[in-house]
Amino acid sequence: MTFEKTVAVVLAGGNKKFSFKEFWHQLEDLFTYREWYFRRGYKSLKKIRATWEGGGKPRPMVEYILKTLSRTMEIDRVVVIGPEREIREKIDPDLLSEAGKIRIFDQKESFGQNVKEGYKRAEEKYVLFVTADSPTTREEDVSEFLGICRGLRDEYDWIYPIVKESLLRRYYRLFPRPFFKLVPDNIIPEDYIDREDIREDGRVGFRITSMTFANLEKVPAERIDEAYNLRKLYRKSSRERLKTIFGKRLFRRYWQGLKMSELERIVSGYEGLSLKFVGLRGAGTSLDLDSWRDERRFSRLRL
Repeated sequence: MTFEKTVAVVLAGGNKKFSFKEFWHQLEDLFTYREWYFRRGYKSLKKIRATWEGGGKPRPMVEYILKTLSRTMEIDRVVVIGPEREIREKIDPDLLSEAGKIRIFDQKESFGQNVKEGYKRAEEKYVLFVTADSPTTREEDVSEFLGICRGLRDEYDWIYPIVKESLLRRYYRLFPRPFFKLVPDNIIPEDYIDREDIREDGRVGFRITSMTFANLEKVPAERIDEAYNLRKLYRKSSRERLKTIFGKRLFRRYWQGLKMSELERIVSGYEGLSLKFVGLRGAGTSLDLDSWRDERRFSRLRL
């Protein structure tokens, strides 16, 4: 079956300047996640070395995902939103000469505005969004996800891939990350969950990934910014805001054993988009680089 070509938007934006608000969030995350995140310079342009690609000299982080997308058969064009001048100066010029597949546009004032700018530049109803901070994402991960989306996009506005805990266990020593736990009553693919994945309380651990496939025609940038600011669920400020939006009952239901279908329904009602979670077998999509510790351990990673 021939798959209609997809436009990918790479979100490579950031703030080079010092921000007291971001510094406060970093202090909060230091205690909740035990991480001190990158703060100075553009994260997407930090140079890292990939051992599985034969080592070589360090390259800007965004280069890894750009090369992955340029090699992925299902991707027709790649739109990059970030600090345009700096990206053009620092990434491999050969990437930009490959039949014009990659186009770079300057970032806007906020994450939500960057998402909407990328969506506008893509000029498609459904777009694959990918963040620049997951250099371990491989071509087969992108192809697997788009293959699942092929059969779902007529039913859902927003398809979000997740990775189960058992697939990430082998990387936990280098990339320890918290999991959120749900009862997977309607996960796609249907055979994604194995019996050994299920805990005694019926829940399964999951991690979010660096991709999403969405139709954002009717979603304002302000709503995207609000969702982005709530992404760190273990932050106290995020939890308080979530309680304001959804009520304390959501947290009680979570600890009692929230079903995946319930969460999809709740989020769909709030966002105004029909949401579907799907499971991926490529763990690399969840190994984002956030800190100096991640950068050091990335060079020792074997995929």
